[in-house]
Amino acid sequence: MQLTLSEAERMLLEVLVQNSRYTPSVIGQVLGKSRNWVSRTIKGLVKNGVIRSYTTIVDPSQVKAARDTILFMKSNPREQDVSERVLQLDELESLDGIAGEFSLVGFFRFDSPGAFEDLLDRVDNVVAKSGTGKYNLVQILTTYKKNRFKIGPRRPTESYLSPKELELLKTMHRQKPTSEKPFPLSQEAIGKLMKPPMSQPAVSKAIEKLLIKRAIVGYSIDIDFSYIGLPAKFFVRVKVSPGTASETAQELTGMDEVWDLYRTSEDYSLFATVRTESIESFNRFLRNLYKNECVLDTQSYVSLEEWFIPVH
Repeated sequence: MQLTLSEAERMLLEVLVQNSRYTPSVIGQVLGKSRNWVSRTIKGLVKNGVIRSYTTIVDPSQVKAARDTILFMKSNPREQDVSERVLQLDELESLDGIAGEFSLVGFFRFDSPGAFEDLLDRVDNVVAKSGTGKYNLVQILTTYKKNRFKIGPRRPTESYLSPKELELLKTMHRQKPTSEKPFPLSQEAIGKLMKPPMSQPAVSKAIEKLLIKRAIVGYSIDIDFSYIGLPAKFFVRVKVSPGTASETAQELTGMDEVWDLYRTSEDYSLFATVRTESIESFNRFLRNLYKNECVLDTQSYVSLEEWFIPVH
């Protein structure tokens, strides 16, 4: 049974979704609450499993050799552990059960040239055990929006992140809070996890540099989004008129319902993750989408189950 939250607790979660590294004092000012109330409430939300992880949102175009891909997979209903095997793949970013031709959709991220072939081998192994042998991998070309944070398309550049910067992002990527440590990692704690360790001032300077580069585009949390009134999740593939994908993507990034937006290698060249309060509000979103004359067609998938990805 889902925990019932107060209106103030829901508002606190909404603030943390927008910036999970706000201090309790800043959050208190936003909500009209005391610093102690904010700290005490966050501890309670962590203890009850509402806040499942703290996340750092990264612009993937800043990472040389980084690639993202979407996996559509058909699983056999008799094979109950297919999703469990997919969840064990380290590159997995998200996994949902969907209705339609395919039954699972997952997002994967890898940062080295040989990792894609290795992932393919492991996906083949999972699919072979599922008894269906059917899947489709869709290559992501550009990320426009992630976790509701806008990521502007960039021109090709040779100014990629250094190994130390990449390790710092990896350290900050996802953190599982505990009752003993319910808040995001401090800069001092981040520095101690680095190899070799970094001082707090060095971590602060490196993070500031990553923010200026827009390699770090924001900080958020992983929760069950029904807690903030968004229980309905959809995946929408959008087919647009030739030559209008970038223009249409910019319009989509301005729609609050769109949480993630990608350009892909498929005929339906835009792929969006959409969160709404109801089926009716999703239908309104589609009607608004079709007001853009560049939109020729859409394919929608409803998420029947959204898995929490364990923090490795």
